[in-house]
Amino acid sequence: MMRFGLLGPPVLYRDVHGGARGEARDIASPKTRALLAALLLDAGRAVSTESLKDALWGGAPPASAQASLHNHVARLRRSLDEPDRLRTVPSGYVLRVDEGELDVHVFETRVAAARAANAAQDWERVAGESAAALSLWRGEPLVGLPPEVGGYAFAQRLLEARLLLLEWRNEADLALGGPRLHELVAELAVLTAEYPLREAYHRQLMLALHRTGRQAEALAVHQDLRARLVDRLGIEPGPGVRAAHVEVLRGAAVGGGPGGTGSDGHPMPSRGSDGAAAVSFSFDGVSLPPVPLPPSSACSSPSSTQLSPRVAPLSPSSAPASSRAAQLPPPPAHFTGRALARESLRHTFTTAAPHRTAVISGMAGVGKSALALHAAHDLAKRFPDGQLYLDLRAASPGTIPLTAGQALTALLRDLGVDPSRVPERPDAASALLRSLLAPTRTLLVLDDAASAAQVRPLLPGGAGCGVIVTSRSPLTALDGAARFPLGPLSKEESAVLLRAASGREGLDGSDAARLLVAHTGRLPLALRVVAARLAARPALTPEVLAGQLAEREGRLRHLEYDDLSVRRALAAGHDALAGSEHEADRDAALTLACVGALDLPAYGAVSLARLTGLGARRTEAALDRLVDVALLQEPAYGRYTPHDLVRDFARELARERAAADAREAAIGTTRRPARRPAVDHPAAELIPSAE
Repeated sequence: MMRFGLLGPPVLYRDVHGGARGEARDIASPKTRALLAALLLDAGRAVSTESLKDALWGGAPPASAQASLHNHVARLRRSLDEPDRLRTVPSGYVLRVDEGELDVHVFETRVAAARAANAAQDWERVAGESAAALSLWRGEPLVGLPPEVGGYAFAQRLLEARLLLLEWRNEADLALGGPRLHELVAELAVLTAEYPLREAYHRQLMLALHRTGRQAEALAVHQDLRARLVDRLGIEPGPGVRAAHVEVLRGAAVGGGPGGTGSDGHPMPSRGSDGAAAVSFSFDGVSLPPVPLPPSSACSSPSSTQLSPRVAPLSPSSAPASSRAAQLPPPPAHFTGRALARESLRHTFTTAAPHRTAVISGMAGVGKSALALHAAHDLAKRFPDGQLYLDLRAASPGTIPLTAGQALTALLRDLGVDPSRVPERPDAASALLRSLLAPTRTLLVLDDAASAAQVRPLLPGGAGCGVIVTSRSPLTALDGAARFPLGPLSKEESAVLLRAASGREGLDGSDAARLLVAHTGRLPLALRVVAARLAARPALTPEVLAGQLAEREGRLRHLEYDDLSVRRALAAGHDALAGSEHEADRDAALTLACVGALDLPAYGAVSLARLTGLGARRTEAALDRLVDVALLQEPAYGRYTPHDLVRDFARELARERAAADAREAAIGTTRRPARRPAVDHPAAELIPSAE
């Protein structure tokens, strides 16, 4: 059987002797290795020729790139036992990888098994599954490849999964005890040096040292970790480290501190100034301050199982349900259609090798947030440690987008971090967020994102977490995400939504309903406005409303009701461009107004450049930016079309621009006669100068 490897430099090799891994096939050419990696990152799916050229040559492929790509494909085929594994398809190439042939897939299966065993505290199985998974690791995934190959998020996810595996294996070794503890001390000393802020490894090193009779060294580990966390992040160690500290102190205590000792010689819990349980000790003749116990600890007895050296600490999923975040807004009422997108989203987060991030994109009012919330509620049970929701406000009227620092602060506070303890530096806050989420199965819904740069610091590293992002942009710079671009509803789905939201049973199949669907462009937001107006005014007939919407000059005026407004949703995107500090964004806002000045079925950069005055190159960049924020579509290369309601909005912008130009011209005409007259005019000194 042919095997493929990405857990380290990309390799392929053939199994021998009933499954033993044989010698790796030599792939001497760096370009061919990059080709193999790019194909394996999308194993079983078509990878376009253009994507492969980007992977091999970045953004500047040579003139001979096509022929050179063919040569590298031919070389790779010769290295495969079955050349037809690598097939040519119309768009590019597909590499067939069967079940169990890619080390990443085997690794992730083992990780899932280890996670389940860890949750069940089946320590023997945890040790076995973790060891089997770690044995596949040959080094950092995709190491030695140029960044153009991509897969950054893919590699980070695998690296984080490896760290979790090491954590679970160490936990199993601590629980099982025996001679292995002495080996574990040396391994954990290396891990704590490599990951100085990862509390789990320090906690495990403290316990391993303590259980091998090295209490003083265990206390020194705690002291170093606490000093580092306070100095760098401004936070105290978490409950797991505090519980380990209590265990070490209990074993090392030689006298009664302020809390006293019980009849069995163990220190008795006292209460701190805030009423929280604490344990006090004296050690080597020095009185130590009270040590707070974790909130979930049972501290009525010194023999509490929370402090037992054989019992693992509480995992996040074992916390009371009431303490977990459950922030999802209610699922949308009258949710209609999107069956394929809903199924694909579910599949994205539930397959054996799932994506961890999904991006739902599309124009304003197309129903991105509705789909995200509907999917999040469906998936909530798969994320038992909580669901977080954050509005990033990229296109919210009257607001500015959250910065990465503001978003991190909000998420950390929602996870229970004291606001005074949130690191000021975004990179430190991002690291703290990843540390908190790493051992959990938490779902994040990041609504209305502006860019990949805004989202990237918020992504958890843990393999058990999932993220759903909504944005007008597809956020293609966000590596490793599954993407779900949304368009308008079908005619049938639009009619169903209109009837359900309006409560007008007689709408089905009527001519008026067909007109209403047509005049709203099948945009869910516009349909909801129409439905709300029909529901609010029983005397308003669908025929009358359809007639109002037929007047395109005032159509957007009729697509507003209460806090629902198509114009306001579209204006938020335009205004963000117009007020941007980036020239390309301001060019895009101007170009959209020029689109409204020309009544054409489709637009090109050359025709619009005459109106924008920006030149063809800047106008083309502006059109591309409008596509990126879903104010235009590009059905064919270099040809741009707006949605019908965006076209109406662009016409309004064009009229406003023409009116502003007319006012400027009128002011200029008025100023010219008002200039100071000749000195010999009798009223010269009484006429103010326009200069």
